[in-house]
Amino acid sequence: MTRRRGKALARDLPLEGAQTAAVLPATAPARAPRLVELVDLQTIPMPNGILGVAEVSKHIGFPVHRAYYLRDVPKGAGRGGHGHRHLRQCFLCLRGSVRLSISRAGVTDIVELNRPSQAAVVGPGCWRDLSDFSEDSVVIVLASEEYDETDYIRSHDDFLAWDAGREPVTSVPYLDLGRGAQEMGVELELAMRRVMKSGWYIGGPETGRFEASFAEYCQAQACVGVGNGLEALALTLRAWGIGRGDEVIVPAHTFVASALAVNDVGATPVLVDVEPDTGLMDMRKVAAAIGPATRAVMPVHLYGHPADIDALGEAIAGRDIKVLEDACQAHGAQYKGRRCGALGDAAAFSFYPTKNLGALGDGGAMTTRDPALAEHVRMLANYGSREKYRHEIAGRNSRLDPLQAAVLSAKLPHLDVWNARRGELALRYLMGLADVRGLGLPPVRGWARPIWHVFPVRAPGVRDELQKFLATRGVGTNIHYPIPVHLQPCYAGRWAAGDFPVAERLAASVLSLPLDATHSNREIDFVIAAIREFFGA
Repeated sequence: MTRRRGKALARDLPLEGAQTAAVLPATAPARAPRLVELVDLQTIPMPNGILGVAEVSKHIGFPVHRAYYLRDVPKGAGRGGHGHRHLRQCFLCLRGSVRLSISRAGVTDIVELNRPSQAAVVGPGCWRDLSDFSEDSVVIVLASEEYDETDYIRSHDDFLAWDAGREPVTSVPYLDLGRGAQEMGVELELAMRRVMKSGWYIGGPETGRFEASFAEYCQAQACVGVGNGLEALALTLRAWGIGRGDEVIVPAHTFVASALAVNDVGATPVLVDVEPDTGLMDMRKVAAAIGPATRAVMPVHLYGHPADIDALGEAIAGRDIKVLEDACQAHGAQYKGRRCGALGDAAAFSFYPTKNLGALGDGGAMTTRDPALAEHVRMLANYGSREKYRHEIAGRNSRLDPLQAAVLSAKLPHLDVWNARRGELALRYLMGLADVRGLGLPPVRGWARPIWHVFPVRAPGVRDELQKFLATRGVGTNIHYPIPVHLQPCYAGRWAAGDFPVAERLAASVLSLPLDATHSNREIDFVIAAIREFFGA
């Protein structure tokens, strides 16, 4: 293999001179991977000929969805001369020889294929050229996807612009789950195929493997996969015996599921107002809300920023009150160096597809340092049963199925990298919008390492106008959350407008900007420019 290295073309360089402390963990620069991997195929000499074998798991590395061949190429002619954004390919020269040139980021790998027992595997995001075909050459190409014109880049100049991140930005989606699916498509497909072949479609080793990995990741003793985040909260409360006559303290600014979980077990949600800048539970108000019926407090690590757990402990002051972390937005977030998920007595996670660690549908889990609690939750989630057809308590059906567990297992090793990328983009926002008057930016407490599930800005009095303006510029946004918990129709008559003024102000002023690990620096800069235009900054 020959490699030529030119000037590196970095797609998304961080801001020059950027300070990343408390936002982005330091990481070592990654080594440039090989653009072409030469693999030796299995060949089996037989009395009636030679059998050549190219298997996905041993040789190719991706499922094959398209195959085509090249033959009778005129002498001196070339083929290829195009790039692919996401397609992976495997080239096999069954007869004769061919020269393969693969380029990306200023680096070119050149190989010559001249024997059928060797193949060249090419990853996504590369420019490819085939040349020097021998007169008798026959080349087979195996591709990871069926034909998709939108994946092609026909012009080399256009490819260089795309490779360097210089493609013009005309719109920015709030979130495009299809981008992540393209990047992880091969791993996810192989994971799901593994489940389908196993015959285990409920429970089984795949779910157990993810539970063990996620517990270790969260620095917890145990993890139980369940149907969704709401179920993780409710089942944990139920396992503690919390029910009618009991109270659970919940922040007034959160997704309604936090409160619905309390209602689900028959207990009473007691709301407390939140901090005006972070939207997190105001621990000073928790102390005043604790009463003789308080059995648990549910701090929500909102937007991926940890709640102040030590301050909560001071508010509880040694009383027999459980702490249930609502960590549904905090996969990988850290509080004073410890991961969310093992800070309280138990924690609940959601794996809804939009989460930093998202499944391909609903899913959830509870984590805890108490194995007995985990076993109780597992029994409740499985019809109250530990052994088939013997039901010790009145449970329900709430299980994380192996297909989703396999998807999550494939994604989990990438989570820290994705979170770090979110941190880079959040820093870009913070620096690019720091001087915009009338816009409140999300703070980061000194003891927190958030994972930026959401990047919420506050635009008091002009939030709706800002959202409409950004829409005209092609920028997608979201609002978390437009109606406070206490003003939801399902709680009509329980609370009144004005009961939680900070939560109400946030509901009227918060706007969530695009921020996902798949967004480019140029896209974030596009959003920054549009916001500055709106405010005349």
